[in-house]
Amino acid sequence: MQIEGSGTSVFSEVDTYIAREMKRQRLPGLALGIVQGDRILYLKGYGQADSSGRPVTPETPFGIGSIGKSITAMAILRLVEEGKIDLDAPIQRYIPTPYNGAKFITVRQLLNQTSGFTQISTFSNTLSSINVQDQDALEKNALSYAEKFLKRAVQTAQPFRYSNANYVLLGYIVKQVSGQSYGDYVKEHIFTPLSMQDSYVTLDEAAEHGLAKPHRRIFGYNVPYEGPYIYIPGDAPAGYLYSSAKDMSHYLLAQMNGGRFGEHSVLSSESTRLMQTEPVPGTYAMGWMTDHINGLQVIGQPGGSIGFQAQTYMVPEQQLGVIVFANVLDAIDASWPNKTHVITTTHIATGVISLLNNEPIAGSGLSISQKYGVVNGLLFLLGVWLLYTTYRTAKRCFGPWSPDKSNPAKISIKVTARIFLNFAGLILVLLLSMTQVLPVWHIATIYQPDLILWLKVMTVLMALKGSLEITRLVRLNGTKKEEEA
Repeated sequence: MQIEGSGTSVFSEVDTYIAREMKRQRLPGLALGIVQGDRILYLKGYGQADSSGRPVTPETPFGIGSIGKSITAMAILRLVEEGKIDLDAPIQRYIPTPYNGAKFITVRQLLNQTSGFTQISTFSNTLSSINVQDQDALEKNALSYAEKFLKRAVQTAQPFRYSNANYVLLGYIVKQVSGQSYGDYVKEHIFTPLSMQDSYVTLDEAAEHGLAKPHRRIFGYNVPYEGPYIYIPGDAPAGYLYSSAKDMSHYLLAQMNGGRFGEHSVLSSESTRLMQTEPVPGTYAMGWMTDHINGLQVIGQPGGSIGFQAQTYMVPEQQLGVIVFANVLDAIDASWPNKTHVITTTHIATGVISLLNNEPIAGSGLSISQKYGVVNGLLFLLGVWLLYTTYRTAKRCFGPWSPDKSNPAKISIKVTARIFLNFAGLILVLLLSMTQVLPVWHIATIYQPDLILWLKVMTVLMALKGSLEITRLVRLNGTKKEEEA
């Protein structure tokens, strides 16, 4: 495949395809970069960066999510090449912690995500570290992860298991070994030599330079997100960096050319190859995973943070790279239930690679409108059913009285069971909302607030129904006592 000699017709097809997908998937803005060999072939922005109508350009910064893990891996491998880090040394050498697990988990295991750490256990840190905004946020979060995971780590080989904790600890190792903050090291040793002038390590920097406005979907409609979870400084090495399509095109060129971009080299070809090689096929390299598109092996990584999603792919056989950014994300963007790492930008990047290879575009599944049509329809039907049953209960409670002649004790047991079920949902929601007993509940509240709001309203309605059942029970037993008298 040689795109460079194919003229502009293929890029016209790409434009048409992206315009169609943006409409189908209700994307406010999108940025695209296509590279091949050692050249940028195509850069373009589509749609709006914010509600003012400001257009997306190739220089518009977006949140890159977990694509940033490969940047953290690159920083580690640079320090390895300088002789400051040994990949197979226990992390105790670089992290000041008394916990036993640090003695036998290595830097390589963190990079390959074979430490045994889990993702779901990181959610409580994500929620609590939002309150730590100073430059010590990374250290505090890393040491918190050390306490959480290294206390119970065991000295046995662990399978690949994705966890942000691995890359937070790696970012902290960068800080410890280099003598610079993680952000300063990345800016000086990666962003600057790769001419990544629209890439940032903090939200404030990105916002000052035209960051696209993040959006969530509320019952299918895009709503700008103004909350605090756009940026979590303690998790920066795992997924809170910002970059543009143009800058990430520079990054992909370095990844595909042995760590070199123009006259600058940020990593040796051997280390770059190591970054992209999974220790066992189908696991995790160092910030990258392999897949296949129309029979072609690709190396890539999706990225997602509140209000942003991204996908990058490299096709080694063709020296081809594609990056796609968008400024909206919620849980329904993912391909449930088996491929939650496949999101809307994943489908679009896959489609672009297919077009560039003159291959048919695989179906991208239901559009966002169709997905929300199904979800909203189910929510509406369930809501109507609950309203109807609540109305029936109210009618039986306050309408014309027709006492039941059956045993009141038997009725009491039956009604009590119903009352318990009606109040159980509200009690559970209050427990989850007011405590950290299940952090995933709070994560769901951030990413899918519409469904959580609906669920809360329904549990309140069920509790109202339970209250009516209590009123009816009291009235029934009072009537029976009067009849017995």
